[in-house]
Amino acid sequence: MSSSLLARKNLVIIFAYAPAGLGHLRVTDALYHGLPAGITPVLLGAQDKAISWQHRLLSINPILRALFQWGQIGFRAVVFAYLYKQFFHMNTTLLYQQTTTVLDERIDVPSEILIVATHFGLAQEFAWIKKRLEKEKEVKVHLVVQVTDDSPQPFWYVEGVDMSFVPSQRTKKELSSFGKRFHLLPLDFQVIPYPITPALCESLSSYQHQERLRQLSSESRAEVHVSIPISGAAVGTMYTKNLIDALHSSSPRFFFHIVVKEAAYTKDFIADVAPKPYVRLLVSTHDRGTVNNYEKLFESHILSLEITKPSEQTFKALLRPSQKGGVILLFSNPVGVQEYDNIDFLRRNHLFPTKTQQLYLFEKAEKNQPLLSENEKELLHHARMWRALMLPSDPKIAASFICWCHEQGIFEQMGKFHDPTKESEELGSNGVAQFWQKVENFLDKS
Repeated sequence: MSSSLLARKNLVIIFAYAPAGLGHLRVTDALYHGLPAGITPVLLGAQDKAISWQHRLLSINPILRALFQWGQIGFRAVVFAYLYKQFFHMNTTLLYQQTTTVLDERIDVPSEILIVATHFGLAQEFAWIKKRLEKEKEVKVHLVVQVTDDSPQPFWYVEGVDMSFVPSQRTKKELSSFGKRFHLLPLDFQVIPYPITPALCESLSSYQHQERLRQLSSESRAEVHVSIPISGAAVGTMYTKNLIDALHSSSPRFFFHIVVKEAAYTKDFIADVAPKPYVRLLVSTHDRGTVNNYEKLFESHILSLEITKPSEQTFKALLRPSQKGGVILLFSNPVGVQEYDNIDFLRRNHLFPTKTQQLYLFEKAEKNQPLLSENEKELLHHARMWRALMLPSDPKIAASFICWCHEQGIFEQMGKFHDPTKESEELGSNGVAQFWQKVENFLDKS
C-alpha cells in the first residue's frame, strides 16, 4: 500500500469534471494517472448535461459565440462571471446529493474529502456547499482547482478554494489583482507547468525518435503521420475535411489519424472521411473513450504533426520531440479569448513565432519562395526553438503552407528542438507530479 497521504483510508478523492468539451476531461485524466497506485478516486459532474449543451451552443453558434467573447473583455467579464457564479450556486442540489451518496456508501467512514475541480462551474458549486458538507457529514473538505487555460478569466476566481493551480505568473498576477480590486477573499494561487498525462511524457526510444525525424525530413520518403483530435464541440470539421483532402492531394506522404466522438453532430463528418484510404478513424461514443483513444494512438504510432485548436492541446508544446506526445502543433483559428491567451503563453515563452515571423512565413509560402538569404537561414535556425505554428484560415492555403514548411525544412528544424533556457515554473512536462506534491504538502499541514 502506498505511504502517500493521498492513500489514507479516511480520505475520499473526488474529481469534479464537467462535460464542456474534452479539455477539462483531459486534465482530469492526466491528474488521475498521476495518482499513486491503488488509489481509486470518484468522478462527479459528468451527468450535468446543461453544461455540455451550453458549451456546444457557444462553440458552434456564431452569434452566441461572438456575444460570449464580447463578454470576456474588461468589466463585461466581471458581470458575466457574477452571472455564471449565481447560475451555478442555484444548481447545487444534484452535486450535493451525489457527494453525500458517495460518502454514505463508503465502508471506511471518511473524515476528509479532497475535491479536485477542473471546471470553474463545479468549483463554484463545491465552494458553495463546502460548509454544508462539513457540518452535516462531519468531514473536512479540501477544494483545489486546476485552471485549464492560461487565461485569467474572472469566473476562475472561486472564493472558498484552498489552492488554485495556474499555468503562468501572468494568470496568477491578474487573478490576484482581480480579487483585490473587488475585495474578494484572497486565494492561494500556485504556478506549475500545465498537467499533461504521464503517458504522453514518456521518452521515445532512439529508434522511435529517429523515425519522427524521418517523417519531418523533406528528403525522406517516410509516411508523415498526423494526429487530428476533433474538439468536444466538433468545431471546424469542414475545415479539417477540406484541409486533409488538399494536403493529401499535394503529397501522398501524409496520413491522418482522426480521433472523434460519435454524436449526431459528427455523423456526417465521420461518414465523409471514413472511406478515405489516407484516414484512420478512432471513434468512441463517449467522452472518456475519446480521450483514451487519443492516448492509445500515441502508444501505437509514431506521430510527427498534429492539427488542432489552440485549446488545452496548446500545452503539449511543453513536451519535447523526444517524448511520445511531442508532436509539432499546427493550430487552426482560435475560438474564444482563452485560446488567444494560450497562444500568447507560447509566444512569451519563445515556443511560437512572433507575429512578424508568422506573417513572413505566410507570405513566403503563398509565393512558394525558398528561404535562401542569410536572414532567412537565421529564421530557419530559430525554428529550433518553436513547438507550434499557426495555420492560415483557408484550408487549401493551409495545406500549401504545411507542404511548404515541410519542403523548406522548417518542420525538420523544429524536430531538432533546442531550448537554451532552463525549465521554469511554467515550463516542463512534470506538471502532474508537481500538482500532487503540492497537494500532499497542503494536506500534511492541514
